Amino acid sequence: MSDAEGEAEDVMAKLREEISGAESGLGGAMMGIADSYMELAYGAGRGYRVHAHYRENKIHTGKPLTELAVELAAWAADITAKAADLDAKRAVLKQLKGEG
Repeated sequence: MSDAEGEAEDVMAKLREEISGAESGLGGAMMGIADSYMELAYGAGRGYRVHAHYRENKIHTGKPLTELAVELAAWAADITAKAADLDAKRAVLKQLKGEG
């Protein structure tokens, strides 16, 4: 194995590790936001303790929802940015695999 091939393998190993961590984090964020939306909509998410303010202000209470919806939209934007970063890392890994 040449030095260049060894360096490419190191880069790919590092990317695989980063991708694995990103997938885990992104999956957790997606489950968390889903639970928050369930709490806000019906008081039925799995994150009651963590997101109690969503349950306390669910749609049927008649309390204002805009602030919580904006908060969740910001969270969704963060998830979108993380998904884009993951997609970029996957594309680089795919390109490196194709070159190797």
